[in-house]
Amino acid sequence: MLPKKERLSRLEFNRFFSVGKRYHSPLFTLVYAPSPALHVSVVVSKKISNHAVVRNKIRRRIYDIVRHYRTETEVRGVFIFLTKKGVENTPYTSLKSEVYARLSTSIQNTSNMSTLL
Repeated sequence: MLPKKERLSRLEFNRFFSVGKRYHSPLFTLVYAPSPALHVSVVVSKKISNHAVVRNKIRRRIYDIVRHYRTETEVRGVFIFLTKKGVENTPYTSLKSEVYARLSTSIQNTSNMSTLL
């Protein structure tokens, strides 16, 4: 789990959710907005599972993957993960590769845009 200071508050969530750029995946939608610090939020709806244990397991997995990604690379920005149906049955390694791919895509696209401006 990420430290509380690296998770989003409700006010920050609403602000970044509306202005962030979306990257779609079969397992989740990633909302990304540039920021000087790292902030992450994971949303797991009851549509995914009615059981809180399952929803919390998904949330912990994604936070853990982002925590490992943070130690491997210098990452900044606001990341909001909106999970989709099917993520609850996905093996950890598949979820990890998908999260890594979307994180690197979002960061690269933003850096490419800033060099064009």
